[in-house]
Amino acid sequence: MILNKNKIIDKRTIIYKSRVTTIVLLPFLVLSTLFSKEITLEFLNSKPKSIYKDYYIWRYLDQNISSKTALKLLGDTKRVNRKIFIKFAKKIDDKSYKKILKCYKMKPIEFLNSDADCIKIGFSSYDATKLSSKELGLIDKKITKKYPELHNVYQILLSGKPFKQLIKSDKDTFFNTFNKVGSLYREKYFNSLLNKNFLQKIISDKRFNQTVKLVTTDAKLDKLQYSLLDINSSSLSAKTNFFLFLNAVKKNKKELAKKYLYLAGKKFYFRFDKDKVLFWKYLVYRDSDSLYKLTKSFDINIYSLYAFEKLGIKPSNIKVLKECKHTKPNIDITKPFKWLQILGKLNSKDTNLSKFAKKFNSCDEIPIKSFALERSNYKNYNYFILPYYKYLRFYTKDKQALLLAIARQESRFIPSSISSSYALGLMQFMPFLAKAIAKQKKIENFDLDSMFQPKVAYSFAYNHLNYLKKKLKYPLFIAYAYNGGIGFTKRMLKNGLFKKGTYEPYLSMELVPYGESRRYAKKVLANYIIYKNILGEKVSIRTLLKKLN
Repeated sequence: MILNKNKIIDKRTIIYKSRVTTIVLLPFLVLSTLFSKEITLEFLNSKPKSIYKDYYIWRYLDQNISSKTALKLLGDTKRVNRKIFIKFAKKIDDKSYKKILKCYKMKPIEFLNSDADCIKIGFSSYDATKLSSKELGLIDKKITKKYPELHNVYQILLSGKPFKQLIKSDKDTFFNTFNKVGSLYREKYFNSLLNKNFLQKIISDKRFNQTVKLVTTDAKLDKLQYSLLDINSSSLSAKTNFFLFLNAVKKNKKELAKKYLYLAGKKFYFRFDKDKVLFWKYLVYRDSDSLYKLTKSFDINIYSLYAFEKLGIKPSNIKVLKECKHTKPNIDITKPFKWLQILGKLNSKDTNLSKFAKKFNSCDEIPIKSFALERSNYKNYNYFILPYYKYLRFYTKDKQALLLAIARQESRFIPSSISSSYALGLMQFMPFLAKAIAKQKKIENFDLDSMFQPKVAYSFAYNHLNYLKKKLKYPLFIAYAYNGGIGFTKRMLKNGLFKKGTYEPYLSMELVPYGESRRYAKKVLANYIIYKNILGEKVSIRTLLKKLN
């Protein structure tokens, strides 16, 4: 999906009456209301409570509606993310909502003139690092009595020796400070060895998993990384154990790293992650048995593809669906609520997926067919399709492969797919980007629902990929940018990833700081390699990845 997704917030956390409720949110993206067609209340009332309905409510809130109507629609919303809450707050005639909205939008310096409740709502530990000591001291005075947990954080930031104060703090203060102040502050003030006694105090807390991830994925926290070399990680998550393995490998402690890799393999659930462990067993310890085990995996991913290629074995679990009938489809798959009905049946335990798949044989319905077949045969076949290929045939084979690779990962080629952050269609375009490209193309009266048309989705994605390719060149980097944004990708590359070194570029691929983009790009890369071969352009994963350094 293009750019970072907004976290989902339970509606109950938004009510602000007699007390302030803490809401953890991602940065707000201002979305233009241009091009929006009129959506009626009757239309909304006829639709089931769902993310899809939320999207249309989000659009409906741009229209001239009453506070009473907005409040009713809030009750009809399935998930309230920051984007939709801000629109509700503008419509609902309630002082508490207006206050939350105001606090969300304030700049750090503006909190000097706000009250303690507003500071609690909108002023983060990261914001606190952007103020001078004098300014932060004034804010600290406002919250000391009412919110002592914030006071404890600010006292560390105000001290002359933040790290010394940090390791004297309690668990809550440590995590509310270290995990939230931002990478620049951590690098400047917290890059020191943690003693074993303090580590023992915080290691059993679930928030320590995030701490390990922040430390191991930041090359500039080298001293802190040494603190994590020989800790008891049995209570930590599979992901954290894998990060500890990578950390030990980076420090050339391969024998020490083994215990972390063993625990990661034992705790991981998904086949993709188990294959990752097998791959690293081979890469670091030259365990040839792990390489053979990868060729037996039911999942097609970069790790199993590497093993197939290395051993000269052709994958037997890739199924290419090219055959379809050029007939009128049973349903219009470009209609979101039609797809929602189908999705309900696909998710039902009572549905015979193999039998259900046979109902969809037209070319327009081939995504539904493959969706159902893959669920019914997920341990036997990985399905690869080329739907709506007539809109791609004039592009280069390389561009076709990249578009197909991204569409497969984004939506499984479902044209009317809508995400929880309202990314739309086949290529999962965020609304603000769809509108920007519509302007570039000089499309008049553009409506967001146009993104449910495969021709439009492919065309817009082609434009966007051309832009990303000029800046980033390689398919893997383009995938990072498509998901996490080009700014994120450029910062990541600037901060030291994908340089020459032992185990590169595989090590850098595991240390991408944003988890969703890290996994997403690996999936897209595997799709890309398969589609390149389907389209007749042979490509080697090892040759392709060597170029990244």
